[in-house]
Amino acid sequence: MKLSRIFFTRARFVRLLLSALAVFVLYWYFQSLRATIRAESFQAVSLTGVHHMGDKFNIPQFYVDGYDGSNVGREGGGGSNVCCVLLPRKWRPGLSVEVRWAIDDFTRETPAEVALDNFDSVVGGGTYIAQVPVERYEVAEHLWVHFFAGGKARAVSSSIGSWGSKHPIQEDDPHAGDHATAGRKVSALFSTAELAEIDRKDKEHKKKYGDWR
Repeated sequence: MKLSRIFFTRARFVRLLLSALAVFVLYWYFQSLRATIRAESFQAVSLTGVHHMGDKFNIPQFYVDGYDGSNVGREGGGGSNVCCVLLPRKWRPGLSVEVRWAIDDFTRETPAEVALDNFDSVVGGGTYIAQVPVERYEVAEHLWVHFFAGGKARAVSSSIGSWGSKHPIQEDDPHAGDHATAGRKVSALFSTAELAEIDRKDKEHKKKYGDWR
């Protein structure tokens, strides 16, 4: 009688242990599947900035979702690529990116000083932050951020360069800035706390998914 009871208790314990193990395996599987789906739902794309403010201005720094886009020269940019930012493979309504940028104003520059790398005559033209809608695309391609006078920006995804006749935003379009999102003026591109948070999230993402850049 006692042996039967002991056997029954052990058998029940084994069943409970196997059930718990099965639950753990299923949980691990679905978590892995979710991570895979999440990773496969996004595409890493190159990033380029373009400005439409004339040759008396440049963008010394800009960022998209915390990732450095480098700079946009006085000639207007559009020729250099930076890797990378993430875009959903499929566009969805409400899709946007956070854009932060600074502007340098050369309208009162002293050319002789600037030629000697003395930029005391160059003044800041403002620092901005905006949640910019990503305009509709069929395939996640290269991300282009276009900057306009008045602290405005647009974001488009296209495999065609900014100089191409089929690029979504044409350089000679006088109304291109009409659809741009106005940024909010800020004192600095990032606060100390924001920089620390960006670094934490970057390390966390690399730990989970590897360095996709």
